[in-house]
Amino acid sequence: MSKKLKYFIIIISLLSIFFSVYVMYKDQKVFDSLGGIVVGLSLLAALYFDNYKKKK
Repeated sequence: MSKKLKYFIIIISLLSIFFSVYVMYKDQKVFDSLGGIVVGLSLLAALYFDNYKKKK
């Protein structure tokens, strides 16, 4: 995976988490914004485990 793609995935995941937290703060609907947080965290976890697998 190229560095540009990794940075793009990091930016997308952080924006997803940020806007989900913003929606929770603004509308206070936790269940509606939970999907964005899960997607963002899963993208970050996939990158982490990809890097961990390459180091071994």
